[in-house]
Amino acid sequence: MSSIVVDHRAVAMAPASTRDAGALARLDVLTDMAAAEPYWRQLEGEAALATPYQRYDLLAAWQHHAGACSGVVPFIVIGFDATDRPLFLLPLGRTQNGPLRIASFLGSKHANFNVGLWWREALATMGAQEVRDMLASLASHRVDLLMLMRQPPTWDGMPNPLAAISPQPAAEGSARLDFPTSGGELKILSASTRSRLRTKERKLQKLPGYRYLCAATAEEIDHLLERFFALKTHHMAALGMSNVFGKEGVRAFLQEACHRRLANGRHLIEIHALIADDEVLALFGCIVDDYRASCMFNTYTLRESARYSPGLILLTHMVDAFAARGIRSFDIGVGRAHYKSFFCPEPEPLLDAFIPVTALGRLAAAALGTANLTKRMIKHNRMLWAGVLALRRVRARG
Repeated sequence: MSSIVVDHRAVAMAPASTRDAGALARLDVLTDMAAAEPYWRQLEGEAALATPYQRYDLLAAWQHHAGACSGVVPFIVIGFDATDRPLFLLPLGRTQNGPLRIASFLGSKHANFNVGLWWREALATMGAQEVRDMLASLASHRVDLLMLMRQPPTWDGMPNPLAAISPQPAAEGSARLDFPTSGGELKILSASTRSRLRTKERKLQKLPGYRYLCAATAEEIDHLLERFFALKTHHMAALGMSNVFGKEGVRAFLQEACHRRLANGRHLIEIHALIADDEVLALFGCIVDDYRASCMFNTYTLRESARYSPGLILLTHMVDAFAARGIRSFDIGVGRAHYKSFFCPEPEPLLDAFIPVTALGRLAAAALGTANLTKRMIKHNRMLWAGVLALRRVRARG
């Protein structure tokens, strides 16, 4: 059993006369996932404002298998009112880069959207200055800089309380599909595009055992994950890109998360795939709650079948399935790709924040903010980005 390590240096956030129930009274910073779990579960059970990427089960698995391997120490910031009710929880992790101590959201690049967990009733009384003061107080907890990446300005129709604190546009944004809420017809593809995809699917239907499935058994999950890791390694190498899925602990993290079931019986990460008897044609791993189905990872076949657009065909099946389940929104992850615009027409900008809490943090925030804006400029300039991709392919070949 792991020991529970608690940083007991709580910070009082309001004078005693104003510490009413529902108002922020103090902060605790916990440095062990198990210590934070009861408060985390309480907020989850109360349908806190949060993305599915902030689930305890997901981030506990990531920290255990991947985060700890890369030197991440949990830095869980919890705000309480005077009755010891948790008002919010920021699932952060602290890393050391030379003398610089950085706190950022757990999950790294595997968490596409980050807002923390917020008791919805407290949001109406919590202003930007109160959040700013709360973050500034973290200087006493051995951290220099908060690096809060990939934040949506709003989520599930509510403002992200962190989004007003030192934001700048993220290097890459996302896009989403909002499903009709009153039984209206879902229209995501033009008639000509749907016709072309139906023609291509008829080609694939000739393959023995062709079908769409959402993995349900342990055997299906293990088989699909094995093919995903093999295909992703090949694709990333061909593009000359570093493979985030090849880092230490990531395979074990995804295996645990894909096998773990939620209270509703569904898997923490769902694997949707088009398969034939001897081939995985396309695959998407998705994390889902009542509001959003969000794609975490994907790959597709290296064989001749790739010419029939199995990834696009799989997406049509997934969108129909999510709509039938009553999910209200869908995305294919962060980053631009032409095929994503077919399914997700609504732009969803993201924000990054580099928030200093010490003098050293202020120097780092200026440098990192400038570097992040430069990266964004390159990615949004078609010629510059094409040059970067070409250099990567040359490096991959050589």
